[in-house]
Formats: sequence, structure tokens, C-alpha cells
Amino acid sequence: MHQSIIFKGHFVKIIFLVLTLLTSTVAMAETAYVSDELEIMVRSGKSPSHRIIATLKSGTRINVMERDKASGYAKITLSGAREGWVLSRLLHKTPSAKSRLAKAEAELATFKAKFTDSNQQLTQLSEQKGNLDTQTAELKELNTSLSRELAQLKETSSNAVQILDERNQLQQRVVTIERELESLKRENDMLQNSDALDWFLIGSGVLLLGIILGFILPKISWRKKSSWQSSF
Repeated sequence: MHQSIIFKGHFVKIIFLVLTLLTSTVAMAETAYVSDELEIMVRSGKSPSHRIIATLKSGTRINVMERDKASGYAKITLSGAREGWVLSRLLHKTPSAKSRLAKAEAELATFKAKFTDSNQQLTQLSEQKGNLDTQTAELKELNTSLSRELAQLKETSSNAVQILDERNQLQQRVVTIERELESLKRENDMLQNSDALDWFLIGSGVLLLGIILGFILPKISWRKKSSWQSSF
């Protein structure tokens, strides 16, 4: 009985220890990602046994001089006219995904900046368009007002031309009437002069007739007396 209790106690301790280990393992677990920072070894020869003379990071652009298919290595040139060998399978004709991503992000940032500038320009153009629309409406109103004024001026001008024509006609009529009046005055003067001459002639005739009668009548009277006296 005692041994059974001891066994149970050890069993509980073992289970507790296992649970503790499992719990600690779960608590220490976390999410992680494999780094894309890859460095390849540049060796002095085309085998893993040759010494490492340099390392190249992923995305580095290099010039390949030759490829050895038997060893799986490629000969490349380094800075300073140095040469080395790297595994051919680690070389690609296109840039690495990280390089392409960096380039794409840079291009995206450029496009975003251009898009922002385009939006600002579009906003400015919209504001300018609004101002131009306002100015166009004002110019239309001004054009309508000027058209009305021009129509009034044309009407006034036509009336002025008509008035000028009528004035010229009146002036011609005045000149004609003045000429006719002057002619009538001359005729009147001539008539007045003619009447005075007629009266002068009449007066002279009457005077002459009186003189003649003054001479004739006494003689007629003397003759009558003489005849009367001779009859007695």
C-alpha cells in the first residue's frame, strides 16, 4: 500500500514535470522568417577546398568570365582586377527579388510623388477652371451689356444722321426763303420807286395842266366878253 502511494506520487511528479516542460516550450515559441540576406563565398579556385577570398551579398552585380559545368563553379571578376570562383547555381540572369522589390518600392514612391503632384496640379487646374468660368460669365454679361449699348448707339447714330439730314434740309429751306425774301424786298423797293415816279409824273401832269389852263381860260373869257360887247 505504501509502495503504491509512493509510485503514484512519483507518477504525479513526472506528469507535472512533463507539463511544465511542454508549457515552457510553448511559451518560448515565436514567429520568425528566414532572412533573404544571402552571402556567397568567392573562392580562389573552383572547389570548396579553396580558400575564401571575398563574400558577395545577394543582388550584387558581377561579370562572369567563364562557367565550369564539371565543377559547378563560375569565374568572376572583382574590384581591383581580382578574380574568383563562385557556385554557378547561385548566379541568376535577373536581379534578386530583394533588389527588384527595392527598385519597385522606389518606383512606387516616385509614382506616389508624381501622383501627389498631379493631384495638386489637378486641384490648381480645377481652381483655375472655376476662376475662368467666373471670368467667362462676367465677360458674357459685359458682352451683353456692350451689345445693348452698341445697339442704342446705332439707334442714336441713325437718329442723329436723320436729324442732321433734316437740319441740312431746313438750312437749305432757310437759305431759299432768305433768297426769296431778298428778291421780294428788291421787287418791293422797285415797286415803291415805280409808285413814286408815277405820282411824280401825275403831279407834274396836273401842274402842267394847271399852267395850260391858266393860260387858256383867261383867253377864252376875254373872247366871250368881246363877243358879247360887239353884239350890243
